[in-house]
Parts: sequence; structure tokens; C-alpha cells
Amino acid sequence: MAIWSGHFPLRSYCASKCTQEPDCVSLLYNMANGSCDLFNVIYDSDNGGDIDYYWVLEDRGTRWVPESCFTVANCSGITTDGEYWVYPTVTNRKRTKIYCHNLPTEPSHFISLPKTCVFTHHDRTNWIIWMRECQSSITPPLKQAEFLKVKIQIENMIVNETDYTFISTGSSKRKFGKIKDCNGRHFINPCPHFSKATIDTSGTGLIIDPRIEFGRLPGSTHTAVQDFERSALGDQISFTCAGWCGSCGPISGPIRFQHSTEFISAADAEAIICHK
Repeated sequence: MAIWSGHFPLRSYCASKCTQEPDCVSLLYNMANGSCDLFNVIYDSDNGGDIDYYWVLEDRGTRWVPESCFTVANCSGITTDGEYWVYPTVTNRKRTKIYCHNLPTEPSHFISLPKTCVFTHHDRTNWIIWMRECQSSITPPLKQAEFLKVKIQIENMIVNETDYTFISTGSSKRKFGKIKDCNGRHFINPCPHFSKATIDTSGTGLIIDPRIEFGRLPGSTHTAVQDFERSALGDQISFTCAGWCGSCGPISGPIRFQHSTEFISAADAEAIICHK
């Protein structure tokens, strides 16, 4: 989404035009036809994936793009919470859509989750018959946490699993990425299990680091992850926890996000340009 488009015979003219525009931080110049497009965000490439004619002018003068919500607040004076483009250092300053919360006081960072991120738990309160394994039905309700936004640490993109600022109405306060099952030891077959984790990060431009493994959490016995699925793009993860009051979740470290191959339109968040 260009903030200005035109034609120049040389790239230097296009670059000069960018420096004259206070919100220009990058440009796309096509040497074949002389077209010049100026942008107020920094792309990994142009929309077609072609980086041959793309240049970044940010940090070469008196303007730069924010690395965090703290920078958004400090350099712009903006006090309205919302979706902003930030360029975290840990991502090699890739354009990242962040919901900045509490901008006027203590800015914090959230990822908005337009798709389903739900964690359903089965515990002792769901037993119909006390201490009987593999019951075919439950005493409702199952405890469920639906996250609409998830808090992250911008310096490392690690999820704050116990922040419940943006869970849906009626949700239980259950940790992001973790579920519990109390219906039976994992090796009993057949044995139904009612816990379920569903994580869908499509629409965010991010995925859970594919190096993160999921399994039985410490302190849980006779418990295992079952029916684990991860989409080819990595943006959809689902699994069931099978256990006799055991828990499942990330076992190779905390959940952290990294960039996906999904293209997110520049129009999906507000661009902030900082000036010296």
C-alpha cells in the first residue's frame, strides 16, 4: 500500500522523493519502467515476493520505525491502544503486527488472534462416577479458556501463558498452550478423552516456533499427548491430552512466536514513523 506512486528516470530521484516525504521509510523502484512507489512500512519483499528493486531508507537519516510499543508511545505521543506495526530486534526487525495495550501508562504487547485458540480441560469435577476411569460421558461444564489476544515479551517473542487480559467472556483462567485430562491412563484402549487444545495463528503473520515440542508435563503420570496435528504452514496446532489427572503442553521450552510465510497487508495495522 504505497503512500505515493509515480515515475522517475533514475532510482536516485525516487530515493530523493522518499527523503522529502516525512513518512517514507522504503521504496520500490522498477528500473525497467521507472515506476516509483513509496511506503511508510518496511516489507520483507514487495507483494509479489520480488526484492530486486526494493530499498529501505529507514535509519539513514532522521527517521526510524519503532521496535516496541514503548517506542510507539515515546516517539509519537500516541495514547490510543490498537494494532501497530513494530519491528522487534529479535525478529531481525521484521514488520510485526502488535496490539499495543496500556500505551499511556505501561505499554505491553499482545498478538491478536482472529482464529480459534481454545484450551479445554477435563478434571475431577467432570466425573459422573467418582474415581472411575474411562467414563463415556461427563458432568458439565468442561473448563475452557478462549484467548482473543495473547501477551508476549517483545524482546524474545515468548508468550505470557498466565495473562488473561483478553480471554472471552465466560472463559476459565487456564494457561495458554496447556490442557489437563482426568478420564484415564493414556495406555488404556478404548478410553475417551475430553481435553482439547486448538491453536490457530493464521491471520497474524506468526506461527509457534516449530522447534517447540508438546508432550506430558512434569508431575503428570500415565499421561501423553494424543492426536497431535500441525499444519504444513505451522499456523494450526491441535492435540488431546490423555491422562489420569495429568497435564500436557510445551515440553521443550516456553511457547514463542516466529514469523510465518503469510503476507499481512499493511492496512491491517497503523504505521508509526519516529523522527529525531
